[in-house]
Amino acid sequence: MEDKKINSNFSLFGLPEKVVHCKKCLMHNQKPYSINESKHTIEKLKDNLKFDEEGVCEACRYSEKKKTIDYSGREKLLLKMLDKYRKDNGEYDCIVSGGGGKDSMSVSHMLKYKYGMHPLTITYSPLLYTDVGWRNMQNWINKGGFDNYLFTPNGKVASILAREALENLYFPLQPFKFGIKSYAMKMAMRLKIDLVMYGEDGTEYGSNNIEQADSPSYDITHYTNDNKDVYIAGRPLKYLLDKHKLEMNDFYPYMPIRSEEVEGSNLRVEHLAWYIKWDPQSAYYYASKNCGFESDVERTDGTYGKYASIDDKFESLHYYTQYIKFMIGRTRFDASQEIRNGHIDKEEAIALAKKYEGEVPKRYLKDCLDFMGLTEKEFVDITDQFRSPHLWKKDKDKWIPIQELSEISNKI
Repeated sequence: MEDKKINSNFSLFGLPEKVVHCKKCLMHNQKPYSINESKHTIEKLKDNLKFDEEGVCEACRYSEKKKTIDYSGREKLLLKMLDKYRKDNGEYDCIVSGGGGKDSMSVSHMLKYKYGMHPLTITYSPLLYTDVGWRNMQNWINKGGFDNYLFTPNGKVASILAREALENLYFPLQPFKFGIKSYAMKMAMRLKIDLVMYGEDGTEYGSNNIEQADSPSYDITHYTNDNKDVYIAGRPLKYLLDKHKLEMNDFYPYMPIRSEEVEGSNLRVEHLAWYIKWDPQSAYYYASKNCGFESDVERTDGTYGKYASIDDKFESLHYYTQYIKFMIGRTRFDASQEIRNGHIDKEEAIALAKKYEGEVPKRYLKDCLDFMGLTEKEFVDITDQFRSPHLWKKDKDKWIPIQELSEISNKI
């Protein structure tokens, strides 16, 4: 999507002014596609989740398509592909990117203990580990049985970038997103390991267009950038260097891969979930049984679950910022996926959203604000700047979501 000037008087971020809700799940057309973070600016208008003529979103249609897939045939393709990379000389033959969550545990365990691969696990550290996240990281290594490289970027720089990303993009988790989208590939090329495996593709959640689901490969445009200009936290690199008196080396973990680096290697980046039948709940049970994955003792702020994205204190804040910008909070995200996987129906999903959607992430909010050097008042002031007029209106001192489903909005 080409850059255009944002209409700051009505629909921010270039999203449709009319909200269209999916007939099957709780998702709507304000869901933006995932983009390359090094190209992400406030002026960059967002492309969004598409709907068909029956009012059904791409994520739901892809879920329906999965029910017709011959996974036994795809597993044969997986075995054939893995045979090309499998090594029997004691070296690692693949990399699994993750941090000890249910998906990375499941992917690495299946590759090693079911398919006979020899994975090296690679972790780009969260901004702020939760206690359960750190325990799961250790369980992954010690109970699951894996070698691991943990990279922790400069905390001073990460705190600066998290604040910049909040103030400029309302996206404080972005410094971590740089890592999970590209660090495994950087390490693979450095270590000369040609295969990198992830779990699910973003199409499962409406984060990529449905055409990308035709291939198991991770789209190279998400982690390479050949442009002269590189943006971090929505700002040009030179701006950040000058403002914060930093050096180029401070930004090394966030610099994009150039396409010529990939083309000059034999790198292949794949999603295991394309080849085998997969859903988040099954991954949770598998990781718990085989790698000692622990769910949280409390439900996650903003939703009803206890086992997804629980390693970083910034995760709950991240989903809250998504709710403010796009009217898509964590409950809507989780419940829509569970509708597609047949675990709940839409009526149950609406009841959950009515109870939890848009909840302020109080549990870790102070920790996150302290990390960024912000007060709660400063955070609230920044938050209100990113409420799009086509999604929010202010009634006295209270913000009211508009164009919301009536069954959910009547909780206000």
